[in-house]
Amino acid sequence: MFCKVMSGIVYGVTGLLIHVEVEMQNGLPYFTMVGHLSRESKEAKERVISALRSIDAPLPAQRVTINLSPANLKKSGTAFDFPIGVALLHCMGLIDSKINLSEYCVLGELGLDGMIHSTMQSLPIVLAAKKQGITKFLVSSEDYQRLKDVEGVMIYPMESLQHVLSFFYSKEVTIPKITQQQTIKQEAGKLLDFSDVRGQSFLKRALEVAVTGRLNLLIIGSPGTGKTMLCHRLPSILPPLSKEEQLEVDSIYLASSIYRTNGLYIPPFRMPHHTITQTALIGGGAIPKAGEITLAHHGILYLDELGEFKTNCIEALRVPLEDKSITLTRLGRNYQFPADIQLIASMNPCPCGEGFSSDKCRCTPTEKRTYYRKISGPFLDRFDMVLPVITNDYDTKKGESSSIIKERVCKNRNSFNKHINEVTISKNAMELLEGQLKNCHISMRGYERIRKVAKTICIMDGEDKVKATHMIEAMSYRNLDFLNEVILYD
Repeated sequence: MFCKVMSGIVYGVTGLLIHVEVEMQNGLPYFTMVGHLSRESKEAKERVISALRSIDAPLPAQRVTINLSPANLKKSGTAFDFPIGVALLHCMGLIDSKINLSEYCVLGELGLDGMIHSTMQSLPIVLAAKKQGITKFLVSSEDYQRLKDVEGVMIYPMESLQHVLSFFYSKEVTIPKITQQQTIKQEAGKLLDFSDVRGQSFLKRALEVAVTGRLNLLIIGSPGTGKTMLCHRLPSILPPLSKEEQLEVDSIYLASSIYRTNGLYIPPFRMPHHTITQTALIGGGAIPKAGEITLAHHGILYLDELGEFKTNCIEALRVPLEDKSITLTRLGRNYQFPADIQLIASMNPCPCGEGFSSDKCRCTPTEKRTYYRKISGPFLDRFDMVLPVITNDYDTKKGESSSIIKERVCKNRNSFNKHINEVTISKNAMELLEGQLKNCHISMRGYERIRKVAKTICIMDGEDKVKATHMIEAMSYRNLDFLNEVILYD
């Protein structure tokens, strides 16, 4: 008797379908599993045998061979317990032979008592299987809570192997109730609010522009100017993720065995420490895992104290910022990691932090040169906005709350996505930009980024044509004098 069931594994941060083939034939009792399996996958044998015995369906004294295909791919994890158990029930005649089990993708770990447990990585596999036309899934009740929002598929939650037999006999399934503890709610009240920060109106405006157009921003200022404090409050003004984006982000986190706690539809906000390694930032390892740049997909990657990061980490961001993805090769296999991020970074103007005040700065020219040499010109060129901030911009009045700013951002982001290609630039604005292009060292990438910032400001003001005032504000957000003279950008 032969049976084939679909299952899957996580490959990088995406799912990959695996064919679980089971054959039972007469012969000396023997149970073997092949297909390049890891240790925990091979242990499925003991779990499956005990689980079948617990429902009074012990394996007959026959030769059992199980193959996980493709055989040249290393298999790991415990998600194969459940499909092997279902396939064996089919071979034993306990599931009607007329039922085509190859239409189902089965995911789950079996307990010795026959109960079905979560694998914690079912979402990326379900999304991958859906792309290949599979629409029926047998999963644990716990996994059902994470999969119920996937559209276009039928998710059948199963409690135990006995429940599986009842399902194939009656085609009825009990949907588990979603308790309050299992429901993740967006708790915006717990997010830090922009109104907590007094003053720095210029920086707040720049942050709103950056979030509206998803622009990369570098903030340079002395300690205590509010750079980090304001950046920590960015999640409170970010537009919510779409349903598809939320599923994609959740899939990445589950594939990385990370549980998100910052609420439903809130974009990721990752802030790695400056001692992070290149592998942890970009991703990698013997079996590649997602790095911080992938975990910030559809969100913000915030690098505080940029000047303290290792040079190789900073330079490794150059290609992902342009391509919006990372491709890693290990043992002849390519792993694709998404990296559609908005990069926000902050740093001090020099090692002592007082570089903007010549009477207070204690750094020598050599120390400053060494400090800025970590950050190359090509990397700086990938920032849409480079913004020095001053120390004494303080206001006793309470500023706008995050809810007010977020309302504007959401409205303007929608307009930005719809009309960015329709916005034109006036003659006066172009003359200003071309004058800067002649007088300053601006690359064509920098030229296009200034245009994009100007168009973003134009849309925020409800206009369809960039005026001179929009261009002046855009150029003020890309401080060319600072780039050319202080950072030796020329």
